[in-house]
Amino acid sequence: MGMKSAGTDDNGLLTPSIFIESMKQVKNDPEFKEAYLAVTRQFFHILDVNGDGFLQEEKYARAFANVGIETTDIARSAFDSIDLNQDGKLSLEEFCTALLEYLTSEDETSRYRELWGPLV
Repeated sequence: MGMKSAGTDDNGLLTPSIFIESMKQVKNDPEFKEAYLAVTRQFFHILDVNGDGFLQEEKYARAFANVGIETTDIARSAFDSIDLNQDGKLSLEEFCTALLEYLTSEDETSRYRELWGPLV
């Protein structure tokens, strides 16, 4: 899904620059978008542990904690940036849009650029 033409470096590794170039090639491909959105929908349902159809900040923060990011400020900031209507919960649409934009946008000022917190 999106890695068809990515290739690898001389060591057989997928490097950040190869990944970025691959995303540039497929970001407007409707087949890629649909496949990626299917994955993000599944991820949303995994995070929605009580099945209410929304992710509150604590559910979203749990995803950060599960990968070792315990700082709640990072999760809160990321959550607030994608909670478009500021209702304190993420809908499936808000979440999926954010993940797709995070992966495919080249806009350095995008509200989604810190979806998973700062990269450095």
